Amino acid sequence: MSGSNVILGSYIAFALATLIIFWIRPTTQAILISCFGGWMLLPVTHYPKNFVTVQQFTVDVIGVGLPSALLITKALVVPVVVLLGLGLRAPRRFVEFRPNTLDAAMMAFCLTPLLPMLAGKVTVASAIAQTGYLVGVWGGTWMIGRLALCDLPDRKSLIWAIGFSGFTLLPVAIIEGLRTPSLYNFVYGAHPFQGEGAHRYFGYRPLAFFEHGNQYGIWISIAALAAAFVAFRHKPFRRTYAAIATLVTLCALASQSVGAIILLLLGLVWMVIASKIKRSSIIAVGVLLALAGSVYLSGKIPIQQWAETTQIGQKALAVLRMSGRESLGYRVRRDQMAMPMIFDAPIVGYGKWDWWRPLKSHPWGLPLLIAGQFGLISLALLSIAMFGGALREMWSISGSILPIILLLAGIDACLNSFIFFPAILAAAALAAPYVDSRRRVGEVGNADVTEQAANQSIAGGVL
Repeated sequence: MSGSNVILGSYIAFALATLIIFWIRPTTQAILISCFGGWMLLPVTHYPKNFVTVQQFTVDVIGVGLPSALLITKALVVPVVVLLGLGLRAPRRFVEFRPNTLDAAMMAFCLTPLLPMLAGKVTVASAIAQTGYLVGVWGGTWMIGRLALCDLPDRKSLIWAIGFSGFTLLPVAIIEGLRTPSLYNFVYGAHPFQGEGAHRYFGYRPLAFFEHGNQYGIWISIAALAAAFVAFRHKPFRRTYAAIATLVTLCALASQSVGAIILLLLGLVWMVIASKIKRSSIIAVGVLLALAGSVYLSGKIPIQQWAETTQIGQKALAVLRMSGRESLGYRVRRDQMAMPMIFDAPIVGYGKWDWWRPLKSHPWGLPLLIAGQFGLISLALLSIAMFGGALREMWSISGSILPIILLLAGIDACLNSFIFFPAILAAAALAAPYVDSRRRVGEVGNADVTEQAANQSIAGGVL
């Protein structure tokens, strides 16, 4: 059987399995099982042979969070199938949904491929295809979170699911950590980044069924943070959850994905001191991050020139070379090279996924890829939607870990072309005040009658 048939068959099997899960499990459980199962187990997409080079590395592949030459991906299949299951199981949620400002920002972002079309840069067919992809991937995942994860028990379940997803990666961490990434090739065929960055200081960094080893690294690291949070806050079965958190954290450390591990450590520090944080500190950190992001995006600071011509910069480069972590410098260099092109079309972008082709390599940060393809307005709309609810939650100093997960995933996305997909669910869950979960009693299917009790049993005491 050809690789494309295997991948298509896996997508069809996932759709059938999801509908069965929605029939036999409470709605929230069905959503989380289906979403995480799909994101973690399905093939990324069908990679054409010319996209997989002899060295198994190519710049012709960007993250599937954006529309490119590869439009049938698990990033699209998972939310579309899960929304279908939710519509069949609980149609009332769609009828009762009332959009707010952050919903409008997300929808506006999904429609921004129409801007290059209006500017005459792309065809109508291309703009519609790209819009449909964003609506399915970002809008679809967002709607899942808004329709089903906005109340307190379901937010707890989401945190628990993120943490437990790391525990399920334990076999992969052992197998691929010792032998080199090979599962994806064995199950689905060639992967363009199967060998890229796999060699670590000790052993290998796993790939599993993710887009890149870096995506595995941030996934297992954020899962470790969520698992530690559950163990920290969950009094019943604390030893069990502490053991799970310890194993997931060890897997994160064993991945040796340095950037993701640093983000994990920052998250753990925040979790410990969250109750002592003052609003003034949150404002200061927010202002500093905003200023740093603005300066970086402006491209006015010659980071590459400083690194190559100043004594401090040369020492920093020497440290990176000695540690084997030159990829950070490479990413920053590619981002800086892309800035002039972005500011040549700042409003509507170029409308093409490979707008960076004259540079012979794309910028590695997802925000810059968005800005180049659809313009800075598109990037601003997505930022508002993704972080608006998190900022409100942090301002209330509630101690929830979801805003921190979202912030860490956002920082990681600035250095990689993919997104930690559960972050979209987290952003949507934080986009509105809690919804009264009692409205779920009596939804289609007997399992939903006890859904609230089931969710509280799974995640009770997490927050």
